[in-house]
Amino acid sequence: MQQILRAAGLESHSAKQYSVHDETVIVVDVAGDAQQMWRSARAGLTDHYPVLALPSFLVTDSDFHHAITPGQLIAQAATFDVEAYLTRQPGSPMPGARNRDPEILGTGDEGYDLAGYDVASFGEPEVLVIVPRPEPWAAFAYLDAYASLMGVESELMTGAAHQWWERYGAVPTVIGLACGFTVSRPPTELADAERLAAEHVAIAGLTAGTSIRAYARALMQLDHWTLYNRP
Repeated sequence: MQQILRAAGLESHSAKQYSVHDETVIVVDVAGDAQQMWRSARAGLTDHYPVLALPSFLVTDSDFHHAITPGQLIAQAATFDVEAYLTRQPGSPMPGARNRDPEILGTGDEGYDLAGYDVASFGEPEVLVIVPRPEPWAAFAYLDAYASLMGVESELMTGAAHQWWERYGAVPTVIGLACGFTVSRPPTELADAERLAAEHVAIAGLTAGTSIRAYARALMQLDHWTLYNRP
């Protein structure tokens, strides 16, 4: 553990190891600037991935772990059809969904608040979790997205995060009450942005704060996302 903490630049922080089924994660208490801790760990780790968590019990309390192991979940997520699952949900905003609500879709002129899409507004993360895999999206195999997915297929967020990583370079920074991502390649085409906006809202219904089409315009300008829903 100490070798990993040194590589992450976090050797002076209080940390413990926890088991997530058959794998061990390192849980580091947040002290000071949580985002700076994340950046330090992200820069220093090559075969592990760091992610902040709020609340901490998502990893420290086994009652909140997924029902299957991280390895099993990653394998199942690889074949999970995210688009089909989201499209068939009642009230889905996805293209091709039955009874797609035109009011939720909007016209695109409803407006949006770029400053409002900040995961920091949901509170300071309590811990930084270092998972034993380098793939950013795999962090969701160890931590359930509290407000988005509790009680829903565990493969969904792992599979969606994998797709977003491939399509947009999106990596999770915070998992918990709200899930934060940094994004290196935001969508540049409106149709692609509208599909992404529908995915976000289908997974976490309170994310957009406006219509799907207006939120899509915001996504074309943002280098970060915040997915949120009430549990």
